[in-house]
Amino acid sequence: MGRLIVSKAERKEREKEWRRNEIIDTAEKVFFSRGYENVKMDDIAKEMGLARGTLYLYFKNKEDIYVSIAIRASKIVNQVFTECSQRKTTGIEKVRSLIMSYNEFYKKYPGYYSAYYHSGMFDQKDSPELEELRRIRADSFRMVVDAVLEGIRDGTIRKDVQPEAATLVMLFSTNDVLNLTPVTMMYMKKFGLDQDGLFDITLDMMMRSIENVKKARKAA
Repeated sequence: MGRLIVSKAERKEREKEWRRNEIIDTAEKVFFSRGYENVKMDDIAKEMGLARGTLYLYFKNKEDIYVSIAIRASKIVNQVFTECSQRKTTGIEKVRSLIMSYNEFYKKYPGYYSAYYHSGMFDQKDSPELEELRRIRADSFRMVVDAVLEGIRDGTIRKDVQPEAATLVMLFSTNDVLNLTPVTMMYMKKFGLDQDGLFDITLDMMMRSIENVKKARKAA
């Protein structure tokens, strides 16, 4: 009898998780096509053919759903960063690879990138889901820091570089390139630059700012 009760409880939990994922899948399409600010719970419910009240059985509000999407996005970033971190190469090349992979994530998953980037608007709030999101994002941040530390140890990155500060600057700079304002794009067009070109220039400048030039000259 006890096993039967556990089995029913487990089945009910699996069904609930399946329904949650179904809602998230549908919400992704709605958020990605309209943007966070332009979506209401009614829109998601209508897309699913459900009553709005049904959504509230699984999520508190649209913010709760959006955070779940951001968690999916952060897991993709984490997986990509893990693959880069495991490559057998120098520290500075790992840093370059990590930044390039972040740019590829933006290109391949624009909707997920937007959720990942804009989830920062919930930083002042607390929930188990937000704690999970922060933990995964912190893991990804740490991988870049560790790559910088590895570069300092192997001599490809200068010893006076502060790993955490350098990581913040590089990620902030990359996000700036990936979130260009209309005014910035107007100036870029004037100078014959597109987003890819600006990213390449920014990446090159970032690598030069941390590179151990003496080590590079000796290697050459």
